[in-house]
Amino acid sequence: MIKSVSGYLCLLLFLSIHSNAATLEFKTTQLPPFMFQKDGLAAGPGKDIVEEACKQEGFDCDFEILPWRRAQHEVKRGTASGLFMVGKNEAREEWLHFSPPILKTGYGFYSQTHNPAHYTDLPSLAGLCVIVNSPSNMYNHLISIQQEMTSRQIKPIRIITTTNFTTAIKMLNGGRCDLLFGNIDVVNMLIKRLGLLSVRPAGFHGQVIYYIGLSKAAVPYEVVTAFNQRIIQLHQQGKIKAILAAYDMTPAELPSLNAVNP
Repeated sequence: MIKSVSGYLCLLLFLSIHSNAATLEFKTTQLPPFMFQKDGLAAGPGKDIVEEACKQEGFDCDFEILPWRRAQHEVKRGTASGLFMVGKNEAREEWLHFSPPILKTGYGFYSQTHNPAHYTDLPSLAGLCVIVNSPSNMYNHLISIQQEMTSRQIKPIRIITTTNFTTAIKMLNGGRCDLLFGNIDVVNMLIKRLGLLSVRPAGFHGQVIYYIGLSKAAVPYEVVTAFNQRIIQLHQQGKIKAILAAYDMTPAELPSLNAVNP
């Protein structure tokens, strides 16, 4: 009888532990080399890092590639758990808990080889046409540049938006605009993939940090804390660096622990 009760209590404890394991549904978008589809499934360094964190923490995590606007909408309203890779801004901080920083990349301008347009400062952009992918942090950043030019009485840039990078870079290659503004890792990969010898870098515009975001509407605080602590451990163990090295990418520096708690 004692063995039976003891076994029953152990079973209850086992079920309790496993019933509390979080199930997280992550959404991302097609943005090689960071996120892409392979054999019909999400792939890339972001997915590899999230998957490793979920595995070590005992979370059941699913992944789906969607158009970026829809992916953000689902996470914002709480019908999905999180996003990757995502840049941080004030608007997103209203509905996302951000992980510790994952990787660093940068933004830059690109032009056709025969076009003399080159970014050095705001006056160098005066009156130019610039293509950018939207919705994105890149678009938000370009809007800030446009607004600053206006406030300084510099003829502002004219912004043309597209919904994917391949279209944007083909528009630039076809002479539809003076410049393309985008993530340097994404654009450099597309230049190589598409064999666009007529597109060149035309000015670097700052470092960018990518994160994993968890929905404030859908993910309990204790799950966010556990997930972020696991990301810190993966950094400290060198596993994030190893995953990113396989994709020729650079990890972001880990800030103080107080700065990464949700």
